[in-house]
Amino acid sequence: MSALKDKYAFNMRWLFSSRQLIWLYLGVFLVVVLLIWKGGEALRNQQIKALRIDSFEQLNQLASVLESAIAKYQHMPTLLASNDRVKKALRDGLESDINQLNRELEQINRITEASDSYILNTDGLTIAASNYREEASFVGGNFSFRPYFKEAIQGKPGRYYALGTTSNRRGYYFSYPVYDGSSIIGIAVVKVDLTQFEKRFASQNYEFLLLDPDNIVFSSSRPHWLYRVLGELSHIELQRIADSQRYFGQSIEKLAIVYQKPFDEKSQIVDVLENTVTNGTEELQRLSFLRMSRPIRLLDFQISILAPLKIINEEISLWRAIFAGGVTITALLFGLAMLRRRMLRERSDANEMTRHNQAYIREVIQNTQAGLVTLDEHHKIESFNPAVERLVGRPLAPLVGQPLGRLFQPDEQDASSLSSHADFWDATNDLGIKVLTREGHLCYSNQAVPVEMTLCKMQLPNRLSYLVTFHDMTERKRYEQDITQARIELEARVKERTVELEGANIRLRHEIEEHKGTQRELIQTAKLAVLGQLSAGLNHELNQPLTAIRAFAGNGLKFLDRGQYEQAHTNLQHISQLGHHMGDIIARFKVFARKGDVHQGPIAVQTAIMGALKIMGPRYKEVGIELQVTEDQGFIVNGDMVFLEQVLVNLLANAADAILEASDNPKCVCIEQTCEENHIVICVQDSGNGLSDDAIRHLFEPFFTSKSSGLGLGLGLSISQRIVEAMGGQISAYNRDAGGAEFCVRLPRFNHQSSQSLSKESKEEI
Repeated sequence: MSALKDKYAFNMRWLFSSRQLIWLYLGVFLVVVLLIWKGGEALRNQQIKALRIDSFEQLNQLASVLESAIAKYQHMPTLLASNDRVKKALRDGLESDINQLNRELEQINRITEASDSYILNTDGLTIAASNYREEASFVGGNFSFRPYFKEAIQGKPGRYYALGTTSNRRGYYFSYPVYDGSSIIGIAVVKVDLTQFEKRFASQNYEFLLLDPDNIVFSSSRPHWLYRVLGELSHIELQRIADSQRYFGQSIEKLAIVYQKPFDEKSQIVDVLENTVTNGTEELQRLSFLRMSRPIRLLDFQISILAPLKIINEEISLWRAIFAGGVTITALLFGLAMLRRRMLRERSDANEMTRHNQAYIREVIQNTQAGLVTLDEHHKIESFNPAVERLVGRPLAPLVGQPLGRLFQPDEQDASSLSSHADFWDATNDLGIKVLTREGHLCYSNQAVPVEMTLCKMQLPNRLSYLVTFHDMTERKRYEQDITQARIELEARVKERTVELEGANIRLRHEIEEHKGTQRELIQTAKLAVLGQLSAGLNHELNQPLTAIRAFAGNGLKFLDRGQYEQAHTNLQHISQLGHHMGDIIARFKVFARKGDVHQGPIAVQTAIMGALKIMGPRYKEVGIELQVTEDQGFIVNGDMVFLEQVLVNLLANAADAILEASDNPKCVCIEQTCEENHIVICVQDSGNGLSDDAIRHLFEPFFTSKSSGLGLGLGLSISQRIVEAMGGQISAYNRDAGGAEFCVRLPRFNHQSSQSLSKESKEEI
């Protein structure tokens, strides 16, 4: 065992040193990669510097050629303006003079290699042109909109660059006024076609751009770069360019520059995306250039040279690849040498480890607490460890060569599935079971020991064998019995507790039903209390019609005795009307006094207010309180008419009590109705002394009252709050700035979809 530990310690030290070596190799590899990258960058910058020197000379040469080539044309309009034939053609307008002038302009163009020369009158109309023979001739064209015409007509030499509206060719224009004495009679114009310069420099090993003052490509060695802008143009600038018709309907788009970085003070590196066609397939390529620019003061343009960096980049990539390949090959060779050395060392270590492992396994088998038994291919016992003998309590040497059934017997439930030992082994062989677990007993001793048997197949190099493991289950069986007994006791306790809870639940339902009935009785009591308070006013309301009925009846009898039937008929009509009036009063009180639950539905706010006023009207008349009611707004709320009337009657009764307690204040009650989003608000305002802070905090609590002793039970506002909340609303109270209190009932506006759900909720709450 000590030798095995030393070997293990040696392997751990070797593994630790190997990890350090791997990190060292990784660090060296990263340093080499960094050196390759930095070296490539330095070499690339050196080559780009050499390219910049050559390209700068080419840029100066190109700019000088372009300036000198265009400069020779800038004085041609002045010479044409001084030509007598030009003046005569403009002054007289004879066809013979114009034809002769056309031929002369054509000859001048052939000699000077100018693009076009033409003469305009003061209206901007072309009377003669060098291209008079061509189909796209300028003759007859009006160019008064061109800036070069506007400058020359004012007596100044004109310059302009544009895409020709007639020839559709790009050119630079020079113009000069034609004088006859001191007056301007026409304009001489010479157009220089820039296409000849593009063809001249198209075969160079670089690309060139001619940019106008707006940074728009006016000329280029690549035709598809024309009319592309380098940078950004605002909408106002684009509109100005379009209005000038400089590019005659060409769309101005941005050149696809995806990368731009300064290389030095006079150059920069740019990457441009460009579509290329390879073998009939269009591909998007990224081209890298070294760009250098300088101005052309004669034209107010800027010329740029774009030297391609493709060859330099490819050379640097190839250099990096070669160097990286050499480093990689060296690293691989070194790694192979290290691997061979390691393989030889591992082979030696493996042989040594095998000897130690065999000794270690023997020690593990002898000292493990699980019983181990090995079987041969015929399922007979070959060997066993001391743990099996400790489980059985006696030596097992006589069982060597005997079948496993002499030592282990499976339980009945396992025996039912495997009726015999033959079935047991068939299950392991025919079904391909490599690990088979069964519960049973070790039956070699006088007392059977409960165990869990695990059998697994071992395919050794020369033969088939089986390993059987036995685990003592004595403690587990005892625990299982204890858990089973505890579960039975727990089920009995749960059943007893369930019976108790069911009884408590039934009693709770009875109490809830009794509570609901008590609430209904309280609401009905509050109604009857209000009716009792209004009984004096009701007697007064009914006494007046009864007195009138008696008077009309007595007079009617006298009229009948005298034969005055018409007057008697009139008295009977008055009696009938008074009877209907008394019936309405009694019916309103009967409806108000009936029992019932809240039934949600659409009700008119004005109707509920008027119903409450019919009930409270006699009392208000009796005590002399003035009622102010806003006009009908047509509001419809979702609620119950009778219960809403009960709430309003309670609020009106409280308002009357508050006014009567404040004897010095004017007696006035105001009822207002307003709309707030999806709710209707009904406010009852009184002119009493208002509410105290303590009253506002406890106003809606049962049995709280701020009235004098004996004037109320303190249930009216509490019941009103329950009724309003059952209808999906709210009730609140405030003190008014002008004095008195204000009670507001906020109810949801009627909605057909929500009315059904609210009606179900109200039945549960009231």
